[in-house]
Amino acid sequence: MRKGLIVFAAAAVLVASSAGGAAFKAGEKLIFSVSWSDIVKAGTATLSVPGVKVFNGHKVYHVVSTASSGPQVSAFFYTRDRIDIYLDAKTYTIWKSEKHLVEGTYKRDEVIYFDPINRTATRGVKTMRTLPNPRDALGGFYYVRTLDLPIGSEVTVNYADGKVTKPIVVKVLRKEQVTVPAGTFDTIVIEPVMEETEGIFKQEGRIWIWVTDDENKIPVILKSKIAIGDIEAKLESYTLGS
Repeated sequence: MRKGLIVFAAAAVLVASSAGGAAFKAGEKLIFSVSWSDIVKAGTATLSVPGVKVFNGHKVYHVVSTASSGPQVSAFFYTRDRIDIYLDAKTYTIWKSEKHLVEGTYKRDEVIYFDPINRTATRGVKTMRTLPNPRDALGGFYYVRTLDLPIGSEVTVNYADGKVTKPIVVKVLRKEQVTVPAGTFDTIVIEPVMEETEGIFKQEGRIWIWVTDDENKIPVILKSKIAIGDIEAKLESYTLGS
């Protein structure tokens, strides 16, 4: 099994209910520092919404996730990942995912086309059926930011990545005030109960996300236990969209 850092996209919460109000807008950019086992600065990661486009006649958000390893990690595990997705601006279902991953000796370039109306996902020459309202990991995370998250609740979500489609449970654990380089925030802690996922910072164990307890639900901390140690991403700076 390939040993990446963690997949920031795996921080994703994939929800299958109806969408609420928009918590993010075009122009938003989040920058994270990533540390490994509380000692080594593993690198940086970003999440951004460059703009709104039209795809297959539908208005979509263009969302970009990137990750790059720092000097200490690059010496033995060079990482340069980028994932672009296109989310329906009304339903937050996914229309397209494009991945360019370089993680050590592992490289992957892949484009997946989704049809959330007809419930299909096409990866290369293969087309598969998906569950209703399909969302990949990264797109699902942006979708969950539009929802209420009552403490103690669990949400069953629909996930699709062009290879598998399955329901996933998201646990809403507790409220907690945390301090990160970007400031001090009141947060809600959530845990997507996921299996192995792919993308920036490969996740092979449990993962927790702290999102701001407000209408924006910005991720400020991500922690994951993986095969090579614990990984933590903290928000360094952010720009809200307009």
